[in-house]
Amino acid sequence: MDSEDLWRAALHDFNNLVTGLQGVADLGDPSLPFDPQNHARLQTIIEDGKTLIAMARALALGRVSGGEPVPWADWAAEVRERLDDAGQLFRCPVELVDAGAGTATWPAPLLQDWTVAFTRQILPWAAPGPLRLEAEARSGALLLRWITDAPLPLALEAEPPPDLPRSLAGFWLRAMAGHQGLVLETSPGFLQARLPRPQSGTISAKDS
Repeated sequence: MDSEDLWRAALHDFNNLVTGLQGVADLGDPSLPFDPQNHARLQTIIEDGKTLIAMARALALGRVSGGEPVPWADWAAEVRERLDDAGQLFRCPVELVDAGAGTATWPAPLLQDWTVAFTRQILPWAAPGPLRLEAEARSGALLLRWITDAPLPLALEAEPPPDLPRSLAGFWLRAMAGHQGLVLETSPGFLQARLPRPQSGTISAKDS
């Protein structure tokens, strides 16, 4: 990715953002306040804009926000709230399920951001859902497993197609997967992200 790629991706994604704002405006009655549904859509689009700015900054400057492991309950609460907003926007509810995740601490905020961004990429394929996202902690890895027939986003393939449309989300997901050491795995019926973790530590989840 060079500077031209980044600029093109930014223009592409912010054009989509403006289109989304126009869609909210078109659906509402200009003589009346926003109804709760359109207000929620507008708030989600605004948050999307903030996220795109943060992605562009990280890619342009090479700066990744620091963080530290947090208890599963805290990690999941924030992710769940953000996935609920995305699910409303894409009309596809997302169910974040503890499949043995509570035995470990989970990295925040980068893995949270990555999880939400990745989920948004596959929501159009998973609609009308619900999309089930399982989180599991094993002695050697943290696992995130999306139960879906959706394909792996093209930007995350080992060799992305040369004519793949540029997007900030695609560039950022690929860069941050590499930064964290995430290993992406595909199998019939699910997509999985594996984050290696030290063998030491208290954990009672199964190993397999």
